Amino acid sequence: MNCRLPYFFPLASALFILLLTIPYGLGYLTTPPALHFTGILMNPEDTQTYFAKMLQGYDGAWRYTITFTPEPHQPELVGVFYVWLGQLARALGLTLIQTWHLARVVAALVLCGAVYWFIGLFVAVPSTRRLAFLLALFGSGLGWLLFLLGQPYWLDHFPVDFKQPGSHLFFTALTYPHIILGTVFILLSVGLLHQEVDQPAARLGEQWPRLLWLSLSNLALAIAYPFLIYLVLGTAVFITLYLFIQQRRILWVLSLRLAASFALAAPLLLYYALTLYTNPVFRAWDVQAVTPSPPLPHYLIAYGPMLLLAGLYAWKQLALSWPKEPQAQKDRLLLWVWILTVCLLLYAPLNPQRRFVQGVHVPLSILTALGFVVVVLPWLWQTRPLQALLSHPRYNRQGMTRLLTLAFLVFMSLSNGYLWLSVSVSSVVQQPDPLFRPAAEIEAVAWVRQNIDPMAIFIGDYQTGNLIPAQAGQRVVLGHWAETVDYEQRTAEVAQFYQAATSDAWRLDLLEQYGVDYVWWGPRERELGDFLPETAVYLTPIYQNETITIFRRS
Repeated sequence: MNCRLPYFFPLASALFILLLTIPYGLGYLTTPPALHFTGILMNPEDTQTYFAKMLQGYDGAWRYTITFTPEPHQPELVGVFYVWLGQLARALGLTLIQTWHLARVVAALVLCGAVYWFIGLFVAVPSTRRLAFLLALFGSGLGWLLFLLGQPYWLDHFPVDFKQPGSHLFFTALTYPHIILGTVFILLSVGLLHQEVDQPAARLGEQWPRLLWLSLSNLALAIAYPFLIYLVLGTAVFITLYLFIQQRRILWVLSLRLAASFALAAPLLLYYALTLYTNPVFRAWDVQAVTPSPPLPHYLIAYGPMLLLAGLYAWKQLALSWPKEPQAQKDRLLLWVWILTVCLLLYAPLNPQRRFVQGVHVPLSILTALGFVVVVLPWLWQTRPLQALLSHPRYNRQGMTRLLTLAFLVFMSLSNGYLWLSVSVSSVVQQPDPLFRPAAEIEAVAWVRQNIDPMAIFIGDYQTGNLIPAQAGQRVVLGHWAETVDYEQRTAEVAQFYQAATSDAWRLDLLEQYGVDYVWWGPRERELGDFLPETAVYLTPIYQNETITIFRRS
């Protein structure tokens, strides 16, 4: 659908990519010699698990072995998006960090195209479609208000706008390739689902291509971001139930077609379930990987303005057209069904509760744009201040519309502006650890990569253990809050290991229990305790730089 502005989409997308790239560029350009920029801007702990998967793929693996825990176990087809991305890095002759950034930028560009296509399914008016597109790319919530009021941890939770990458697309695209592509596949699946419901193909030859694309999209989502298949499945179920009730009959053909769209993904999803049941290490990971939703008021802060405008639009449309035309809302019904599905999943008894906001910013942006154009602007034109301005010869309605729309976009983007400035400033000024690691630490882990058996096991501080599997490939006793089995117990054990008061007999038992081959001793470990590994007769130094020593267990 042509928006009559042929350069609008590429220019808006280019601005989107430029803004996402600047903080990373600043990170690389301003890093002093004593530090190493890791190439990531937030949540380094989870990001290192993605690099660990990529490293295994780069080394030839097709399945993932959890290296953030010492227990031996079978590798599985879990988290393989990054494992296969590592395979791609090796095939292209690129480093892992180069491949990471390339994947992030390409995924963001694809996201722009998917959002534009999806909006076009529901919005025909070019100006409204442009507004919805800009709201989707740059819009956010009112999380900035909590900072302004001095309440960044209101109700013991950080604002959704700054905590959950899936909450808004700008935040999403600033972080991880799999989240970006997960959003793309959700948009494709829900968009194709809408076409199945709203524009069913009359002939068999027209039915199968769309069904195949929908099936492939669901399969891709199951690979990139598996549990988000609940979003698509829930939306399909609820829209089907609605149609059952509306038409007072079971729509067998539609039901079978929608069920068939999950046929390709079903075996993989069953495999995931079997893995979590039979593989104790992956099961422990799943049990610990809990991301609960914040209290409901936080979501109202994040999505309140959008929900208000969307509600005003729905109210006006229902009041005007529903009594006369019961089908008038069918073309945008699926947007509300998606939003309803998210509302239910956010507090469902499932581990990844808060992650189910992924992509919901797009349907909300569409309904918000419609609410602004259909309800807010007509109301504003009736107010005395605007009528007075329009009576002035220097002002006209078209120009005032553009000004009001721009002001609305700026207001709706304030949280993202705050987020962008904060990560940019941290890159240039603060350079926080562990986003910026000491150069000596990177030098030591590079030596480990080249000289230590990949099957070896290390013990060290949590942040040390978070780095070694990602950059060198060896296993660790402690390294990630979810992927380390019995994380809290391991944290206490590692802390006790580095205490001088701990007996050597206890240390030897711990090293034997977890099969530890090497002990890492650096600034992070010194903060845990005053144990001196060089005094232990069972430890032999094999590597040393200005701050780090690596000991081999005798």
